[in-house]
Amino acid sequence: MSEENKILTGIFGGSFDPPHEGHSEILKSFFKEVPNCRDVFIIPNRQNPLKAEKATPPEDILEMLNLFVSDFKEHISILDLELRRLGPSYTVFTVEELKRVYPEREFALLIGEDNYDNFHKWKDWKKILENIKNVCVFRRVSEKIPVNPNLQEFSEKFTFLNNPLLPVSSTELRRELRSSMETAKVPENLRQYIEKNDLYQK
Repeated sequence: MSEENKILTGIFGGSFDPPHEGHSEILKSFFKEVPNCRDVFIIPNRQNPLKAEKATPPEDILEMLNLFVSDFKEHISILDLELRRLGPSYTVFTVEELKRVYPEREFALLIGEDNYDNFHKWKDWKKILENIKNVCVFRRVSEKIPVNPNLQEFSEKFTFLNNPLLPVSSTELRRELRSSMETAKVPENLRQYIEKNDLYQK
């Protein structure tokens, strides 16, 4: 299949521990600003190589994500390939696996401005860029994303989304949930699941 005829698909990875309204705004901005993208693969990681190991069981992450995407009209699929892979979740391995499994697709990677800032420290980052169409960077706290000088040579691979600034991170939300389940900013279906399964309370 020629490159022109391949289906453009977004790859949105992260902890999603738990998913929150910031993730919703990222997805809405992506579909709006990249209209030729047919769908998005949400791929929760097992362990971010640059962060501490997650405490939430993989099955709970998947169930929360299924609840999270239930109201989306766009086509979103949740893949558990990183949760099934032991050890740190390296994006280069994920991209290589997706290209093998979905040869009819090409991929756009969604990352936050914090990951853009350290992208040159990712494992085999140049190989990632070789195997995807582009990287879409979303804002977290900055009105304008600072340029990473280490990526200047590959600037044509990066585009920047004009998404609303993210009101909360998963880390902050976990703290809120430990403090007060009632006031934490999560959708009601997620709140019920978190409370029922006693997540983030310890």
